[in-house]
Amino acid sequence: MDEPTFSRILDAVYDAATAFERWPVALDSLGQAFGCSYVGLIDRNLRTNQGRASAVGIDQPGQREYFEVWSQHDMLRRWTRAYRPGAVETDRQILPRDDLVRSDYYNCFLKPRDMHVVMRITLAAEDGFRKFISFTRPASLGEYDKADVEQCHRLMPHLQRAARVAQCVEESSLSLAAFSDVFEQSAKGVLLLDRSGRVAFANRAARAMTQASSTLILRRERLEAASRDDNVALQRLIAGATGMADRPEATRGGVMRLAAMSDAPGPSVAVAPLAGMASWSGRSPVAFVLISDPRADSRRPEAMLRQLFGLTAAETRVAERLMLGDSPEQVAGTLDVSITTVRWHLSALYRKTGTGRQADLVRLLLSMPTV
Repeated sequence: MDEPTFSRILDAVYDAATAFERWPVALDSLGQAFGCSYVGLIDRNLRTNQGRASAVGIDQPGQREYFEVWSQHDMLRRWTRAYRPGAVETDRQILPRDDLVRSDYYNCFLKPRDMHVVMRITLAAEDGFRKFISFTRPASLGEYDKADVEQCHRLMPHLQRAARVAQCVEESSLSLAAFSDVFEQSAKGVLLLDRSGRVAFANRAARAMTQASSTLILRRERLEAASRDDNVALQRLIAGATGMADRPEATRGGVMRLAAMSDAPGPSVAVAPLAGMASWSGRSPVAFVLISDPRADSRRPEAMLRQLFGLTAAETRVAERLMLGDSPEQVAGTLDVSITTVRWHLSALYRKTGTGRQADLVRLLLSMPTV
């Protein structure tokens, strides 16, 4: 393998390290260098017996056929006593050639796809997971020889490093997606701000609040208050939390309540810096904003209340009005029932929730998660 080919392979491999969908390009460059009819990067989870592959030289139905049918009959896999990270093995080193050629695995899966000679390199094998690259080529090109194995050993540190980077990127992406999903489920508005105060992320509740509210606005990637006085105070908190305040001694964020635009109380806003260092580009989040709207936060899904306390539909409606701050008399008027009926439901709510006073009942209901 000449140096330009080696460099081209490394470029493709390290590109694939940060994006799993780029592995086919890297595998194709490896396949060209070794004369392969097929090259596949395979992950196996030994706990669940599930696997995934990125491959060239085989279509998606062929990959599914391997994992669903032939994986259990894979002679190379069955003859391998231990997968050793950094190992480069040809089929002849794993099992006798005659045993492979006589197998159904070879005759029904490998041979019809012109996969006659196999070489495998193991990148990782730990904690119930295996990661390896499998090479196959036509019989016309002959066995993988000592030179092929040496070239794989030369590539091995780079392939292992790329695999570790890819795993870290994937795990970080999954963690970020999980946190994002938690934020999206929250009934409180959550916004993340970059160094300049622009909104880098706003969850579903925050977007809904700024669209429906007459007190807060998202305009040109910035959070603003409708009231001029409120907006001055809000921007001061944001500047302090993001480090953009004119005075170094400025307060690093804080809390405020916005002026009400109707009979209901206005939302509360908390602004604070995030721990950790910002990226040099300045676009990473450095501060967060939490918005609590009494009208939104006070509601809990009906299914949640019924599941937690075994409430009836009528009791749930009474509980929802109480969480909104209604008195029993107001509940009766809103639901168009008698005050006696409301008190009867209230007695049932006390019994089912283990409370004895309306204040304790409302405090308990409001302590339930809002998702």
